[in-house]
Amino acid sequence: MSTNQLAKWRISPEVRATYSEDGAVLLDINKGLCYGLNPVAARIWVTIETSQAGITLDGIVGALETLFDVPEHKLEDDVLNYVSKLERMGLIQRSGLNHGSRPSVRGVDMLRNS
Repeated sequence: MSTNQLAKWRISPEVRATYSEDGAVLLDINKGLCYGLNPVAARIWVTIETSQAGITLDGIVGALETLFDVPEHKLEDDVLNYVSKLERMGLIQRSGLNHGSRPSVRGVDMLRNS
C-alpha cells in the first residue's frame, strides 16, 4: 500500500481522549460520538497525539517497532490502515496528501464505536 511519505497526521481539534489500562476512549465533541480503542490502538493514538506538529507514517512505525515483535512491513501496513480509518472518521487529519489521492482502507479491528 502506498502513501505520500511527507504526509503527517495530527489529532483533530474537536477530539478528546481519556486513557485506562484497557486502552482509551475518544470523544468527538462535534458529533457527540464516543469510540473505544484497545491498548494497541491507544498506543498509536498517543504517538500521534504527542507529536504536536504532526507525525509521518515512518515516525509512527519507528515509535512502535520497539514495542511490538512484528515485521516492519506488516507494522507499517497495519498502522497505515488504522490511521486511514481514523482519518475517514474525522478523528485525525492528514496534511501533505497529493491532490485527489485517497487512502485505501480495509477493516481494522482496533477501533470500536461505543
